[in-house]
Amino acid sequence: MTETWQRLDRKTIFVAPLMPLLSVVGVVTLIVLVRGWDRVGFWEPAITGGIAVALFVGNAWHWKTTRYRITETHVELHSGMIVRKHRSLPKDRVRAVDMSADFFHRLFGLSVVTIGTGRHVAESDDELKLEAVSAAEADRLRMLLLRKASVPQQVVRNGTLSKFDRSWLRYAPLTFFGFLAVVVLVGGLFQLARIVDIELWKTGPIQGLFHWYERSPLILSIAITAVVVLVLTTLLSVLVYAVFYWGFELTRSDGTLRVQYGLITRRSVSIEEKRLRGIRLDEPLLLRATGGARVKAVATGLGKKKSDDDKWELDADLLLPQAPQSEAAKVVTDVLRTSPPPTAAPLVRHPAAAARRLIMWHTIAAAVPAITLGILSALDLTPDWIWQLLLVLIPIGALAGLGEYRGLAHGLSGDFLVVRWGVIPRSTVAVQRTGIIGWNVKQTIFQRRARLVTVTATIAAGSGSYAIRYADQNDGLQIADSAVEGLIRPFLTKD
Repeated sequence: MTETWQRLDRKTIFVAPLMPLLSVVGVVTLIVLVRGWDRVGFWEPAITGGIAVALFVGNAWHWKTTRYRITETHVELHSGMIVRKHRSLPKDRVRAVDMSADFFHRLFGLSVVTIGTGRHVAESDDELKLEAVSAAEADRLRMLLLRKASVPQQVVRNGTLSKFDRSWLRYAPLTFFGFLAVVVLVGGLFQLARIVDIELWKTGPIQGLFHWYERSPLILSIAITAVVVLVLTTLLSVLVYAVFYWGFELTRSDGTLRVQYGLITRRSVSIEEKRLRGIRLDEPLLLRATGGARVKAVATGLGKKKSDDDKWELDADLLLPQAPQSEAAKVVTDVLRTSPPPTAAPLVRHPAAAARRLIMWHTIAAAVPAITLGILSALDLTPDWIWQLLLVLIPIGALAGLGEYRGLAHGLSGDFLVVRWGVIPRSTVAVQRTGIIGWNVKQTIFQRRARLVTVTATIAAGSGSYAIRYADQNDGLQIADSAVEGLIRPFLTKD
């Protein structure tokens, strides 16, 4: 047990400033290339040098004034000289010891360690961050803080449960990775143009592109644009997927699941199995059509977590990125220690009355824009062709309602309640019946006439609740009573 105060690794003084300094140098270099060396004055190198000195001095100060220690009862962090901060977490409340390392941290064998209760609330007293310690020290802290006094007696499969395969890259174009990458790339390009004072719309390549569109036939320009966008988004989606998930590995060790992934920035998330309440299997439409899926944990204290630079949110509950359905089934089986996986169990379909309701409400919602524009057109406020074009949304809405109905299903599989919903993103969740702490029964006036009911299982994990929507009234109440015997029975009355 660490009783004495420990310092951060000394190398962090030089490593921590490298990434922000690299960004500053990149911007300054771009400005120099655009303006030319002959227009470089005193201020560009002076500002760059001043920022570099400030970064190194600030990190040296941070290293000098930061201490941490682990006692029998608490994890403590002391930092600051002018403004002193002393924070501590009770050891018995520690639920997460996450590690991350960008390119420079990995190059020098360092890691950023985040110790928390699993709440992942920004600027919260439930989280301590050590920036940074050696990789060996980070692993030692993880094992020390998540080590259990007793290991479950049942035989479990320790070691590697799943490992990255290059064939998984084929699922990357079936996600929004490429589209988001294009948006970020274009936004970053315009932001850089503003920094160096360039009007992109007036540059030669952009003007030439506009002239080409003016001279080309409409069908040809649309077709070529579609092909270029498709190729670009495909390449970028594969690149982003590789950057995020390259080297992915899911392992189990002494009652803890550990997920590691990342090409440039290496991330590591540990999940105590005693916090695990189930599994969620996500199958977006395109991914499902090509035999792919992703797996998330339903566990207490997990959810979205800010990255170390607070620029994006990480899936702290991720157990498997986009991968073949066979691999997803294997992960579900190994993590839940049950075969076959409950997410593949036969489920109860919902009655036809649910299909009528969903199709009706989706059709009405899709018709609202056309009706609204039709009224405005009758008042000569908008052209007729707009509301006529929007009529195409009505059959699309009806198909969406039918698809949502076909995605509804529920059932019991051993110790798990299984709920399925959705069409474009279809999700199947299997939660432990012992983890259900309450039921919420809702029945609107329209559902009551059709003898339908929405039964929601409340659980202190994951999203907090999982709803069996538009189920048959008797079946919905029966499944709730069977899942947790006696919990809802006092509120049931016979007709």
